[in-house]
Amino acid sequence: MRSRRLVPAVLTAALALTTAAAAQADDATTTEARVRLTGELIKTSVEHRGDKQWLAVRVGDELVPVSGDGLEHTPPHAQVTLDVRAPQSVVTAAQTGRTLTVRSAGKSPTSHRLDQAALRAASDSTPATSSSTLGAASTDVAMSPDSAPLEVAQVVAAQEASSADYVPATRRITYVEVTPRGMTREPITLTPATQQVAASNAYWRDQSRSELRIGAPTTITRYTSAFACDSDPMKLWNEAISRTGWAWTDNSSLVLKLPFAAGPSCGYGLGSLGDTPNSPGVLHVSDIAAPVLAHELGHNMGMDHANSLVCTDRDDSRYDSVNDWWTTCDEAQYGDALDIMGPSFPVDMPMLSTPQALRLGLLPSAAAVPVGYGTTRVTLKPLSGLEGTRAAVISNVSTGVQYWVEYRTRTGRDTTDPRVQDTGVRVLRTSPLSGSVLLDPTPTGTLDNQSALTTGHTFSSYDGKVRVTTESAGAGGAVVRIDNTSRLPGFTRTTSPRIAGTPRVGQLLTASTGSWSPTPSRYTYRWKRNGANISGATQRTYTPTTADAGRKLSVRVEVTRSGYRTASATSASVGIPIHATTRPYLNGTFRAGQTITVRAGTWTPRPTSYSYQWYRNNVAIAGRTGTTYTLTSKDKGTRIHVHVTARRTGYVTGAAITLRSTVAS
Repeated sequence: MRSRRLVPAVLTAALALTTAAAAQADDATTTEARVRLTGELIKTSVEHRGDKQWLAVRVGDELVPVSGDGLEHTPPHAQVTLDVRAPQSVVTAAQTGRTLTVRSAGKSPTSHRLDQAALRAASDSTPATSSSTLGAASTDVAMSPDSAPLEVAQVVAAQEASSADYVPATRRITYVEVTPRGMTREPITLTPATQQVAASNAYWRDQSRSELRIGAPTTITRYTSAFACDSDPMKLWNEAISRTGWAWTDNSSLVLKLPFAAGPSCGYGLGSLGDTPNSPGVLHVSDIAAPVLAHELGHNMGMDHANSLVCTDRDDSRYDSVNDWWTTCDEAQYGDALDIMGPSFPVDMPMLSTPQALRLGLLPSAAAVPVGYGTTRVTLKPLSGLEGTRAAVISNVSTGVQYWVEYRTRTGRDTTDPRVQDTGVRVLRTSPLSGSVLLDPTPTGTLDNQSALTTGHTFSSYDGKVRVTTESAGAGGAVVRIDNTSRLPGFTRTTSPRIAGTPRVGQLLTASTGSWSPTPSRYTYRWKRNGANISGATQRTYTPTTADAGRKLSVRVEVTRSGYRTASATSASVGIPIHATTRPYLNGTFRAGQTITVRAGTWTPRPTSYSYQWYRNNVAIAGRTGTTYTLTSKDKGTRIHVHVTARRTGYVTGAAITLRSTVAS
């Protein structure tokens, strides 16, 4: 929610080190000391353009505040390993061999006996661990008041949490009345707290087909904080965690209710960002109104802000992660008032728009129509109607940008519209700054309320390849025409794949990839028998089996590369001959004057005809092509064999030879 800076909080420290003692420090130990932190990254949203995003590493149930470059695009709840710089107070204590005592709110003071040896060990290429004396002192100081977050020197590793669909659940609420230091207490009883939570529960049940529920708070803890609203919110949250014993477990939120007067300095509301609707989270609000709590719970459950793109002369703009929005456009925080993750009003809780609802699974995939290349007409039902097709999702493959088209009417939860923002057909996208960005088809250079795509008007993507036109709109729905001419460039093939090896049952065959431009990053293979896929044959090599005997084999090679259309080519086919499962053989007495018979053996598939050729010492015997042969005096001492050819209509002809037998001399 809108906030300036949040509170400091948890630990209050008394760091007793004299200037004289510091002057005695050994200059040789002043090299930068580092501590390695490993844990879960906890982040807040960016409340206003240019504002600081608050960060912490969760170690156990404690939040260790950190700051520095390199984490702005790391997703919340990622497992991170960071090297941070030890605070100067810790370095000074170690240089002088003093004990550093840190007093905290909500738990006993901690003392750390520091020395130069520990400092030297943390100043080489191996940082101190967070559990070491120097590491524990550094994290305690970072969580104390009037101290800066630990400065990140290096992001060693960052592993995004594995994505998973949310599990329907009831979120447990721990509700705390907190009076910041220097403020007048604003008592709250269980009844208004329960009413605030109940209204938030009703809202999120509506958005999730009753699968997400917010449980009622059963008790209210209250205390006066040791800290005012003048520092890092992670510290205020740490104090509450320490006092309540709240644990970071799925489907739970720690809610701090501050006095209304705390809004200007602590913020009207602020919450940690989750990555799924089951994520745990901490938040604070300075009002008992339901919308602000529903909004901050949305942050805990993985949702970021609903913003708007403000341009002077265009509907859409390119976004660059370094240079932000290009040309004459900028992103207005809370610019979408028809979204719960936009600005909060005392009583209004509009629908969650489709980009975040679909991403998190709150809106079923069946409610959205994917739109690819070509012209598509879609009839959209009002989003607040909770049924039917409520979104068209367009992929611009040329730019990688995805667009969502939805229809909003003043019905259901969208009935009240305190900022009088236009309802109707809306086109949205996302950016790294937010959860959703509402696009304005009538740009004026300022944030205004005319953001709906009225009948007969067209939205155009910044590259002109996606166009959305409202053809009609009424109480029952809106018809939109979507023209998508975005296409990825294709591959050029200079040579086709081919099959190398001896085409025979039991003999290894290998597919060549062919030649392509540009060079593919990945090849996949699919072997085929008479044009039909062979089950499981998806490697570059394949050994024909008896099932392939008599058939023709080919291989299709598919090539991929990011930014290009997938392409494929199929090799010329090779025939696998009919296969002799039992070898042909000769039967008889091998002596001049005796008649020898050839047996064809057994084959697969079964041949319809055979032919024979008799051989003497590997030379064909002229005219001897029958199934029998009478040995003559010329055959004495020679070796006789037969070449058998098997045929079947529609199959590749097979061949086999008998063993060579010696005729008696």
